[in-house]
Amino acid sequence: MKSMNDFFLRWAFSLMLLWLVAPVSAQVVARVGDTEISVEEYEDRARSLRRSGYKHLQSMNMDAKQQLLDGIIAQELLVLEGYRQGVDDDPVIAADLARHERRALMNALYDTQALLGDYTSTEEELRAYYHEAQYDIEVNARHIVCVTEEDAWTVVEGLQAGGSFDSLLSIYSLPRIRSRFGPSGWVGWFRTGSLFEDIIAPMNELAEGEYHPAPVKTELGYHVFLLEARRDRPFETSVDFARDKVRTQLRANDMEAYVNSLRERYEITIDQDALEIVSRIDQTVGMSDGSQTLVSWKDGHLSIADYMGIVEAGRAKHPSEVDLEDLSRSVDNHAGQHVMVAEARRLGLDQELSVRRQFEDRRRELFAKWLFVQETRRRVEADTSAASVRQFYEQNLDIYTREDGQVTDLTVVEGSIRASMLRYAESAAMDEFISELQDRYADQIVVDEVALSHTFPEGNLPPTRATPPEPTRSDLE
Repeated sequence: MKSMNDFFLRWAFSLMLLWLVAPVSAQVVARVGDTEISVEEYEDRARSLRRSGYKHLQSMNMDAKQQLLDGIIAQELLVLEGYRQGVDDDPVIAADLARHERRALMNALYDTQALLGDYTSTEEELRAYYHEAQYDIEVNARHIVCVTEEDAWTVVEGLQAGGSFDSLLSIYSLPRIRSRFGPSGWVGWFRTGSLFEDIIAPMNELAEGEYHPAPVKTELGYHVFLLEARRDRPFETSVDFARDKVRTQLRANDMEAYVNSLRERYEITIDQDALEIVSRIDQTVGMSDGSQTLVSWKDGHLSIADYMGIVEAGRAKHPSEVDLEDLSRSVDNHAGQHVMVAEARRLGLDQELSVRRQFEDRRRELFAKWLFVQETRRRVEADTSAASVRQFYEQNLDIYTREDGQVTDLTVVEGSIRASMLRYAESAAMDEFISELQDRYADQIVVDEVALSHTFPEGNLPPTRATPPEPTRSDLE
């Protein structure tokens, strides 16, 4: 019996030693359902809570740590309850989460595998790029953007016959483009190198006051344009602009080279017969057979139906709106995204805390918003009648008394009082809801107070300053 007791004592002592020498970030502060919250994640999320509403905490004692942990646990309880109520089945939320996860994984893949170069440049390199990319000239033009080439030629002929630019604009230019470009088709001053690539050369050919004699197609439609004015933009006034552009271009080159290497490694292949079928799908007729593979790669593929699902989700233009070349490019782009996500998972990037946080933060936000709407709609019966507003006003006149002793009239503040009363009722309803969740999931909440005590070892409060936004890459979607 003694030897058995000795064994257990040694075993327990060994576990204690392992715990003492284990990295602090590996310790689990709490478990909520299947979700583990490590010291590292707790500290990270505690900082976010401090920025969003826990600024009243004055010192990082155990009480403050527990308050922050309670807030984090409440977030996880909302996720658990969201799954119970089927929030994840909402197609809008599911699509949003899929998009955030895809972007997080692709960004992580770029950062760890593609963007490994030195993106600094000398002044000579910046100057050469600035002039070569045609950022040293600005143009101001007016545009009429038409849906069809036929309409665009009608506009050209109308202008040549002396027609009014404004009258032709009102008839033929796309409404969304008119609202985007402003009245009379003005687009403002643009550096030549920032224009659509297909417009740069035609714009360079024009003298001030001239119309281009033929329509030019871009992704927006068919452009008929007039060059109003042109001016120099010296390098010396745009050094930072040039530096940012060069860095962006160098990074883009590395990203493109990496994606191309993935395309080759995963052997992305588009079925041309299926592509032809997709190109003939009419918006009203639809498709006859969607099961045929459109594009394939190692361990994956997209069927015609899969791609049309992407179209329906608004992530690609309808095949009837693009030519065969643009359609092929779109199909290849979406296959490339699938391959990048697969590669990111293969490398284990989906397990990185920084990556998970981007997706999980969004999930918590969406679930909480959905539940807030449902629960406040069900629970809140706030009395915001005129009588209640007046009663609140009269009971709190000190709040509405200015420094000069004058009391702000009720008519001025009744809107804000009513809004405050509603917010208070909603907050109380959510507090009640969270309390119910704590009871419902009590057996799924485990807190390690020892691990919690090891958080923020320096005793400093998490900062409340705003953090800069994460960089975005518009070319990912």
